[in-house]
Amino acid sequence: MSAGPNEMGLTAQQLDQVCGLLAALAPGVNPLPLLRGQIANLACTRCDADDMRGEAPYRRLPHFDLFLVDAASHCWQLVDEPRLASGVIVAARAR
Repeated sequence: MSAGPNEMGLTAQQLDQVCGLLAALAPGVNPLPLLRGQIANLACTRCDADDMRGEAPYRRLPHFDLFLVDAASHCWQLVDEPRLASGVIVAARAR
């Protein structure tokens, strides 16, 4: 049996890949199909940036805010350490 993605967290290379993909997208484009197609075992979801009010993003990109989550259990939890993260929330900022 192989280790789940949360046991190792997200690597710097994976986060760089996520950020690179997001930075290249135009506003209004759904990033999830691209992320899921490029990065195996990445749990990801999207929302509007307003839905994440009051939370500090892990990274701000031109059109998106990126949040790290521990998605190992039923309820996802925001984390600020890549080693604890198994997924991301991509929050689209208003155009």
